[in-house]
Amino acid sequence: MSWPRTGCGATLAVAGLTVALTVGGELPQAAAKPAPALVRAERLIAEWRYEEAEAEVAAAVKATPRDPHAIFLDGHVRFLRGDYEGAVARIREAVSLSRGTDEWKGLRDLVQATERATKGFVRTETDHFVFRHAPGKDAVLVPYAADALEKAWARVGEDLGYRPPVGTKIRVELYAEAASLAQVSTLTEREIRASGTIALCKFNRLMVVSPRALERGYPWLDTLVHEYTHLVVSRASRNSVPIWLHEGIAKFEERRWRAGPGGGLSAPMEHLLAQALKRNALIPFERMHPSMAKLPSQEDAALAFAEVYTMVEYLHAQKGYAGLRRLVEAMRDGGGEERAIHSATGMSLEELQRGWRRHLRDLGLKTRPGFVHVNLTYRKPGGKKRGADAEIAAIPEERARRHARLGGLLRARRRLLAAATEYQRALALVGREDPVLANRLARTYLEMGDPARALAAAEPAIALYPDLPGPHVTAAEAALKRGDLPRAAGRFQAALGLSPFDPAVHCGLREVYQRQGQATLAEREQRFCAQLGGEEE
Repeated sequence: MSWPRTGCGATLAVAGLTVALTVGGELPQAAAKPAPALVRAERLIAEWRYEEAEAEVAAAVKATPRDPHAIFLDGHVRFLRGDYEGAVARIREAVSLSRGTDEWKGLRDLVQATERATKGFVRTETDHFVFRHAPGKDAVLVPYAADALEKAWARVGEDLGYRPPVGTKIRVELYAEAASLAQVSTLTEREIRASGTIALCKFNRLMVVSPRALERGYPWLDTLVHEYTHLVVSRASRNSVPIWLHEGIAKFEERRWRAGPGGGLSAPMEHLLAQALKRNALIPFERMHPSMAKLPSQEDAALAFAEVYTMVEYLHAQKGYAGLRRLVEAMRDGGGEERAIHSATGMSLEELQRGWRRHLRDLGLKTRPGFVHVNLTYRKPGGKKRGADAEIAAIPEERARRHARLGGLLRARRRLLAAATEYQRALALVGREDPVLANRLARTYLEMGDPARALAAAEPAIALYPDLPGPHVTAAEAALKRGDLPRAAGRFQAALGLSPFDPAVHCGLREVYQRQGQATLAEREQRFCAQLGGEEE
């Protein structure tokens, strides 16, 4: 399963400082030519150089405290550093003094909506990050998010040669549902649900939807690191990197907190690329602009991510991280995309694309028979998950559906051997990698006391659908029953990175850590196991 994500975008435009004459013939104050310090501040904001912009604005406010432009930009930088209440007050003041421009009013409305959406949020700080979320279940996310992002701060920073200024803490806001992300961004809820958008890096912060808002969760830890990489690239390049390279670097680095560079193509990415090459249907890089979320379908977005990932994989193989850093720096220094590519790689854009296409051919990509792209879906209002009947109904082959339903009835009556036979018959019709049927068969084997066969049933589904949590949990429980603690830990941790509100994940990790003698980690998992309803404390 793959998903579209929008990367870091520039903050709202604040140019547009001239307005038409009023009826009385007098220019409102907003039409006055802005002071040079304010022009510099606008440029610095557009280039993600927020600390420098804040210093310029502070000096301008001190020099001309009643200047609407200075007041507006003071509100803007307050917004960018997370002072939403102060930002609202200052932007309102600027608009009232000058009658404001559409851009000013647009930012005012966005900041007001952000203040409402985040009111009452709990705050937790680590060395380099500030996490904010609504009180309640989302507190479970913070220790794991902090661990992933602190590792990313070190590793991505070293890879790309940039870390935020000393003393700067990056804000991470976790939203309970799609509607909240729509409130705090420039996207509508309909666009978010249609595109499967789950996270943004914008307005000097990471904005991420809680995995509990989605039917099957999603790779939320990798997503956090993906968005953090966008922030690093935006700041290091002064917001000058094109979307294909932005997304390619973020995709290449998103697993860096837990793995080496890149991490390799997943089976879904390989399938989509192989299929597109066979059909001569690769998505041109120009179509990815201004955002992957603007592509017509989630499958198109997944293909686009696979393309840009392999492009950066190719660049990294040719030039290493030093080459990627040179490319970002060349973009920062101006001169345009073509000139920056030639300066950093010695190739023209056309030569780079030819080399990348050769790289794709050399990979020997193969399609995966039976693979079905699984869209990321938000839960319906009320938060209810789809039931087992809906999952079975989604199986495309009618005979397989019949066998699966019969298997479910037999399993409910504890006729486990007969149930396993029906699930096997269903899998024979659709392929042993089908994640719903494979997981049901594996669970049945577990209930029969046969963890070896449970593992054998679950692992093919994990290989083809690595972003679905169910088979990971089943494989972890089977490995635990066999006493294979490293394998159990790995599978439970993979499930945690997808569906962290499943008590079985925390209860299972508690048992693993207890057996491994990791008392502190076992205590944490016991707490979350109990909080999420797995067991009594």
